[in-house]
Amino acid sequence: MKKIFIKQTAVLVLFTATILSVTTVAFGASSSVDQSVNKLKTELSKATTHYVYPALDGGLVSSNVLYSALNSAKNNYQLTRKAVVSSTKSSASKKVTLAEIDALYNEKVSGGLVPYIDAYNYAIKYLEPIMSDIQAAKANNDFSTVEKKYHELSYQLKGRTAILYRFSGKAARDLLLKEYKEPANEIRDELMVPVTIHMKNVEITDLLANDKKEQAELVLAEVEALLPRLPDASKNSFVAALLEEVTSMKEQVNDTTLSPQYVLDSKVKSLVGLLNTTQSDKITATMTASNSITVTINKDVDPLDYTSYLGKEFYSSFINILGVTAIDGNHPLSTKGVNTLLATVPVGSQTLADLKGHTLSLPITVNNGTALTVEFKILFK
Repeated sequence: MKKIFIKQTAVLVLFTATILSVTTVAFGASSSVDQSVNKLKTELSKATTHYVYPALDGGLVSSNVLYSALNSAKNNYQLTRKAVVSSTKSSASKKVTLAEIDALYNEKVSGGLVPYIDAYNYAIKYLEPIMSDIQAAKANNDFSTVEKKYHELSYQLKGRTAILYRFSGKAARDLLLKEYKEPANEIRDELMVPVTIHMKNVEITDLLANDKKEQAELVLAEVEALLPRLPDASKNSFVAALLEEVTSMKEQVNDTTLSPQYVLDSKVKSLVGLLNTTQSDKITATMTASNSITVTINKDVDPLDYTSYLGKEFYSSFINILGVTAIDGNHPLSTKGVNTLLATVPVGSQTLADLKGHTLSLPITVNNGTALTVEFKILFK
């Protein structure tokens, strides 16, 4: 009986020791996990204060300063989460704890610290350099660079600056907008009219280079309509320089010394008008481009009319109205000059209908104050 009692006592002591050992270990582990969770909650709760508190004092925190806090929060969040999952807590307790730290992480880090860093980096990587480039270009009256950077800034403001609104913390958000978004908007609005005027000045230059003076005059009228919307030139050297560019455009457009090509184009238009008035029973003429006309044959004519038309009715008007002084270097009414014309006519042609689908190409020299030699084409259809 005594042996049995001793055995039972020994088993009871061993069982009690085991229970106490397990309970102590489990309690210690659980306590350690809880401490990690509480420590993480404290760290996560402070995540947004790293940039919010300085903003309340009127300062923006650089993203470089915040990376250490971000990395610490990320690492501790992952470690604590693993500790909770592997702990001896009940499934229900684990679920509650994980939900708490996940929600806090999403609010303070994913919705605060991370998007603030992204917004700050965007502002200093995109908005700030573009605005700086614009100011430098304006100081140098570099219109083309101002135009280029203006379009870059407009692109950013139109679709990409939404990133500046995506983080929590009103004070920091308002300050970031004030220091970057608002100045960018002001620059864009200030340059809208000047850049438009410069673009139209470039268009005028291109039109004049291609002897399209009438179109240039129309664009100049658009420029003049925009001038009252410019800022005060007396307080803006860039605008003053732009007005000088506009003055130069006006002088070029209003220059009474017209280019030889412009004069020839005007005379070709006159020729087309005359042909359509006097020869409408035979042909319809159109000016399709510089140094060319298209002749649409309305009806066939007999050989006599064909010879008369090319040799007299058309050719004489062509020479006189355009001011032709030579064909392939020869007087237009000389035998060589006439032969140059005839050499371009398809062999065997007897009526105007025979010219359909053919192009007469004549190297002519015109002199309407200044000699100009061009390859003039007459297309028949």
